[in-house]
Amino acid sequence: MRTKLLFYSMLWVLLMQVFAWGTMAASPAPQNIPVGALVSLSGFDSNLGLQAKAGYEIAVEDINRSGGIFVKDYGKKIPLELMVQDMESSPTKAASRMEWLYTSKKVVAYVGTTMITTGGTGVTEKNKIPTIVIASPRIIHHERGLRYLFSPIGKTPDQAKSIFDLLDTIPAEKRPKATAIFQEQTDMAIETTESLQKEALQRGYKVTVFEKYTQMSKDLSPMIMAAKNAGAEVVLSGPVTPDGMLMMRQMRELDYNPKVLVVIRAADDLSWGKAMGPMGDYVIMMGFWHHRVNYPGVDKLNATHQSMFGRPADMQTGPAYASIQLLSSAIERAGTLDTTKIRDAVAATDMMTVAGKVKFRPNGTVIDPCPAVVQWQAGTQKLVWPKEFRETSLVYPVPSWKER
Repeated sequence: MRTKLLFYSMLWVLLMQVFAWGTMAASPAPQNIPVGALVSLSGFDSNLGLQAKAGYEIAVEDINRSGGIFVKDYGKKIPLELMVQDMESSPTKAASRMEWLYTSKKVVAYVGTTMITTGGTGVTEKNKIPTIVIASPRIIHHERGLRYLFSPIGKTPDQAKSIFDLLDTIPAEKRPKATAIFQEQTDMAIETTESLQKEALQRGYKVTVFEKYTQMSKDLSPMIMAAKNAGAEVVLSGPVTPDGMLMMRQMRELDYNPKVLVVIRAADDLSWGKAMGPMGDYVIMMGFWHHRVNYPGVDKLNATHQSMFGRPADMQTGPAYASIQLLSSAIERAGTLDTTKIRDAVAATDMMTVAGKVKFRPNGTVIDPCPAVVQWQAGTQKLVWPKEFRETSLVYPVPSWKER
């Protein structure tokens, strides 16, 4: 009898200890789910950063309006908390801001733009924090075996493919064939123009001129004259905004009028139309999103953006919103705030967003990116591709300078 009593007493003590341990282990739910947003609000990259910031903030507000994200570990919905940091257009500052968000704020994920990929992926991988980057089309960052880097937008090969898909719709007898490439000597522009060159050659276009120049050049007239003298009908370029503006001014001064002008990156800037006027019209750009794409939720996003800023959502606003959509889905599917499990859930994403269908390859690139190609017309960014979404047709050939 005494043995039985002793046994049951010990069992009772053990059960009470297990209960106590379980109670201690079950930590209370956090008030918010901290997410770091790394964007440039100052410096040369601020145009993209401000567009993205709006998308992140609108998406977080939409999600929190219904209470936030349901996290199974805590059995309740928890609101997102967006912690915006200005990278100041500096890769070094991107890395330091990311480290601070990790050590001081315990963020479970990063979202952001360009400078993360050039400065912050070391922080991402070291601290095992899932990171979703937009406005960064370089594919090379995804070819380094990084496990925590994802991007819901296309990359430079996708960019080139969409542009030449558009050009190939021009009737064969009118289609241009001779191209000139103006390559700025920066990593971004080199990858962009190399992808364009590769796609052009595969499609049967001749590259008659290939000119290199340094960023922020004072005079681009030698390469413009080389293209004019070679009879190049297409110009393919990826300049920063000041160089792109100089390029257009000097083309007009030298009366060089190619039939197609591809000015990736420079013409992304919202100030392009106002600053350049008719001189900036008819250039083609590739932003992987436009407010006229007909994906679920785009109309609602545009209405919100219109009420806040007086215009539909900007080119980087849509992908930014989509980043929060897919991150929220991943956290809910993971059922936890463990960053490795959230990363695995992001990798397994297969969902529709305002930026289209998002499903990732093993290297973190999206399989079927939004193929939106835009042409500046009458001082406005017009969606001219893909055919099922376009609001107007491509203006081809580009009118002469005297006709503008």
